[in-house]
Amino acid sequence: MTLPSASRAVVIIGAGPAGASLAYELLQGGLKPLILDKAVFPRIKVCAGGLTIKALKFLPPDLGAVLEDEIRRVQLSFNLGRAFTKAWHQPLLYTVERQRFDAFLMEGVRQAGGEFGEEERLEAITPGPGDLSTLVTSRRLITARVVVGADGARSRVAQCAGLQPVDFWHLGLQMEVPRNLMGKSASAFTRTVHLDLGSMADGYAWIFPRGEVLLIGVGGPVHQGPQLKRYHARLLSHLGLDEPRFPLAAHLVPHRVTPKPIMRGRVLLVGDAAGLVDFWTGEGIFSALHSAHLAARQILKFFQGEAGALAHYQTRVDHEITPELTASYQIAKIFNYLGPLAYKCLERYDYPWEVFCRVMRGDRSFGEIKKRCRPDILFRKLLVKSARNRPIA
Repeated sequence: MTLPSASRAVVIIGAGPAGASLAYELLQGGLKPLILDKAVFPRIKVCAGGLTIKALKFLPPDLGAVLEDEIRRVQLSFNLGRAFTKAWHQPLLYTVERQRFDAFLMEGVRQAGGEFGEEERLEAITPGPGDLSTLVTSRRLITARVVVGADGARSRVAQCAGLQPVDFWHLGLQMEVPRNLMGKSASAFTRTVHLDLGSMADGYAWIFPRGEVLLIGVGGPVHQGPQLKRYHARLLSHLGLDEPRFPLAAHLVPHRVTPKPIMRGRVLLVGDAAGLVDFWTGEGIFSALHSAHLAARQILKFFQGEAGALAHYQTRVDHEITPELTASYQIAKIFNYLGPLAYKCLERYDYPWEVFCRVMRGDRSFGEIKKRCRPDILFRKLLVKSARNRPIA
């Protein structure tokens, strides 16, 4: 059977935050991309749904309808032991339900005049004719001048283009539990994220409040899947939920911490497809939006006739995003190596907590922290902060 054919200037595969925000920026710049997704929207997406303050600058201002909980506190424990809580005077992040959040972004694309093909799966990409690429989908043949993979961790675009941008794979296991099952302790989750560190190498646990549910999950290296499952069971038991009655969902988390290729010719990768997820926090929406913004800027320049504009996309990512992800990875490794000592430092001193909050809000970066992590500077900072917090005799 002969498939129908079509031609488009830009085709974006994947309609998550990266694909939707890229499409919207291109529409604002005068291009009309075609966005394809294998799912029907709104679709279920396994994700803790933490939306950092620094990510808001890439999003429309009218997000109020999809924002759930405002987070100002973090409760930390080490190996599910004694916990302490620290607060910040400004929001650190908001929680969102990805099904509603992603559908909201795509509705903005539709209203701006975007073309959206739902339930259309990419099967292959072949070069030609000429400088074009030919996409074979489940419904048609499409020729395109530029193709963008925004199709998540297991990117079909990356596979078709022969790109392998990921250095490390983590696995996340998450369960949604009604908040009322926590009884009187449910109030402890108001505006508060719970994190557990030190229970396994390069692993952590989280409890995120989102409306009437709690997202209870663990994450760590993908090869430690059985250990992660046991860790999640321990976490539930620690919370008094010894008999889980809800499904445990798994999702892959890609990490790119070295400047591996994320484009080939006129095929580009953004967001999770490019492995742009923070190693320490597991947060990927910010980098997805940031990389989409960089891609939109270079694609628009390309169609305005600027030579080499597309090739500069990788350069911009490796200048603005990759150093931050690399620094986060290195700091996470140091923190995990120090273990209980690093945890006690977080509990005792306000300075590390202040730095963490400023990074989450986008006022500071992991790269800046890495440069400042000389022992003499760090020791002096801790002494100054400790003196400020010491009561007057």
